[in-house]
Amino acid sequence: MSSRSFSIFCSQCSGFILTYRKEGSGSLIRIYVKQILEPIFFKQFKNSKLKSEISPLQCSQCKQKLGIPKIHKPGNRPAYEMIKGKFFKKEL
Repeated sequence: MSSRSFSIFCSQCSGFILTYRKEGSGSLIRIYVKQILEPIFFKQFKNSKLKSEISPLQCSQCKQKLGIPKIHKPGNRPAYEMIKGKFFKKEL
C-alpha cells in the first residue's frame, strides 16, 4: 500500500492546518492522529482513548471547524472526521 503526504489548508482563509501522511487511495474522509506529521501539537492526542480527549480540528487563524474528533473502530484509533468543503489539500 502506497502512502502520499499532503498539506491541509483552511478553505475560508487558506491558513495552513497540518501535514498528513495518507495511506492508500481514495478521498480524504478521515485523518488519523498518528499519521499527522506536523505540527507536533497533535502528538499529544495519539494515544487518546476518548474523543473528548482530542481537541477539535479548527483553523488557528479564522477558527473555522474542519474536523470532528472521533475514535475510529476497529482499532480504537484517534482520528478526525473531515468536514467536506471546509479544507483543501496539496500533495507534497
